[in-house]
Amino acid sequence: MNKDSMVNKLFSLLQKPALWQRSTEPFWDDEHISKEMLKAHLDPNREAASRKHSFIDVSVKWLTSIIPAGSRVLDLGCGPGLYTKRLSDAGYDVTGIDYSKRSIAYAKERDPKTRYIYRNYLDMDYTNEFDAITLIYCDYGALIPDERKILLNKVYQALKPGGLFIFDVFTQRKHKGKSDNTSWMFYENGGFWCDKPHLCLSAEYYYENNTVQVQKYVVITEDGFREYLIWDTGFTKQTLINEVTPFGFKLLGAYNDVSGSPYTEETDTLCFVLQK
Repeated sequence: MNKDSMVNKLFSLLQKPALWQRSTEPFWDDEHISKEMLKAHLDPNREAASRKHSFIDVSVKWLTSIIPAGSRVLDLGCGPGLYTKRLSDAGYDVTGIDYSKRSIAYAKERDPKTRYIYRNYLDMDYTNEFDAITLIYCDYGALIPDERKILLNKVYQALKPGGLFIFDVFTQRKHKGKSDNTSWMFYENGGFWCDKPHLCLSAEYYYENNTVQVQKYVVITEDGFREYLIWDTGFTKQTLINEVTPFGFKLLGAYNDVSGSPYTEETDTLCFVLQK
């Protein structure tokens, strides 16, 4: 790539993305990024790829109080099995799906009781198989609208009659009052996005009256440019109800988080328990 082409490419990458634009770079199975993600998952005191493990313990205790004993449970985006292993140890028949080969391999080594599947959960194809399905740590809002429709349809199909779908989202409070911003950082010894020296140009952009956010990362190395876009939609209780009810779900309960904290509208997260 000549100098002019490189400048034009960089200029293009630094523009605000179109709403719901997807990046094309590998993320979940990138050799370096997947290693950093697994490290973040397994840090018990870090709120990053997973929540703090102390919260997960409380969350699983609540889940076992609402999911009948011995149920067949499907955990979407299971990562290295932090929820699935705990649920399996509690006596559930558990399946975990994740799109990271590294996380699935880690989970399989440490949890032989759970069935682990390397797959994009948007491609799952089950019918009336599970008593409960979980999608935890606000993955739902990271999907673009068409993907959320696919997911809701597939979850409904995969649940047995009366089965539960338990998931959480970020609320619109998380983005309230924020505005577009940019920053950059040089990583001389490598970092999360790359193990080589690199410059990371990062930005946050907001859309739809601050109900939608994208985090954009442009990683520049001596080998070229890479772009990553991570979307998040913030919901209110009503906007989430409006989105899920057309697929046939009944709302059984709304909570501040996936540990069952009573719903108050005063937190950055919202958890729904839906029934087929």
